[in-house]
Amino acid sequence: VTGAPYDLERNVKFIDAPGFNRAVYSGNFLRTLKKRAQFQLDTHCESDPLTDAFDYQRTMSATSIAEFDDAFIAPVYGFENNIDYYRKSSCIYFLDGVAVPLFIINAGDDPFFDPDIHPIEKSVDGGGPAPIKMQRTDHGGHLGFMFHQLSDAEKNEDRTSSWMPTELARFIHHVHHYDNREVDEKRSH
Repeated sequence: VTGAPYDLERNVKFIDAPGFNRAVYSGNFLRTLKKRAQFQLDTHCESDPLTDAFDYQRTMSATSIAEFDDAFIAPVYGFENNIDYYRKSSCIYFLDGVAVPLFIINAGDDPFFDPDIHPIEKSVDGGGPAPIKMQRTDHGGHLGFMFHQLSDAEKNEDRTSSWMPTELARFIHHVHHYDNREVDEKRSH
């Protein structure tokens, strides 16, 4: 998983707070979300701004992600309000129950996420009960390392993919090797 939303309630406060993130990221994201809401209205609600599916006027006049989530996301997806949506969709509440190996990569400079949230204590490296490996890079932005194009220097090092696919392949190899080791141990007993 990359860009794991550990705590959406805190994240929305971070992105909606006055400053660079709100001016650049929140504003652009909100414009995109409103276009999507308009498409939903036109496609699924017969272009009726008085639809019962969501509050169209509040959706289109929202000035923050939190307001948009409360007016559109919550009612469309069956949540009581935006806070209910954040609490039921934040992965931090579910990490202890993970039963299969999971690799989470987030960037410390992701403008959509509060940089103070990195629950390493939920990972195997932090003593958590679930088979979770967490990695946090200093840089990468919001999923930026997923779309990294190799530089000429990286190509000269005979690299064939950017950092993210390489790390995921290493994790999968590790899990596969570990699983095979457990099978071999059971056979020998």
